[in-house]
Amino acid sequence: MEQIHSRTKAVISTMKSLALLSRKIYLTCTLFAAALLSLFAGTSTAIEADLSGSTGGILLEIYSRLSPIEINTIHSWEIVLSDAEGPISGATLEIVGGMPEHNHGMPTQPQITEELTPGRYLLEGVRFHMPGLWRMTASISTTKSQGRPPSVVVIDFTL
Repeated sequence: MEQIHSRTKAVISTMKSLALLSRKIYLTCTLFAAALLSLFAGTSTAIEADLSGSTGGILLEIYSRLSPIEINTIHSWEIVLSDAEGPISGATLEIVGGMPEHNHGMPTQPQITEELTPGRYLLEGVRFHMPGLWRMTASISTTKSQGRPPSVVVIDFTL
């Protein structure tokens, strides 16, 4: 009988160890998943652009890192430039915005801070301070357009 009791204790001890190991594995996997999510947090994964416009064969698509776009929240946009040949890399973009019906600009001065991947640019410091009609104007200079005025894309939208 004592031998059965001893084996039962061993089995119970093993089961407790396995349960503890299982919890540790679960916690490790959960922390790893959270780390991966935080690494990619803020990266737009939207399939469809939030805003878009085109001019002279250049397509400009905007993927907001804050979706839906909210009033009085500073956020970033990923801007994708492409033409018939594919992504446009090495472009110079200047983005300005304002409310044409109120005759004022944005409360911030968003800036392109980097090219994330070929043709995909990060615009930081976007903030809209009131609802209504907004107009964003992008001036785009590419290696193909050297010596010519920049291409201009105007996008109107309502918040």
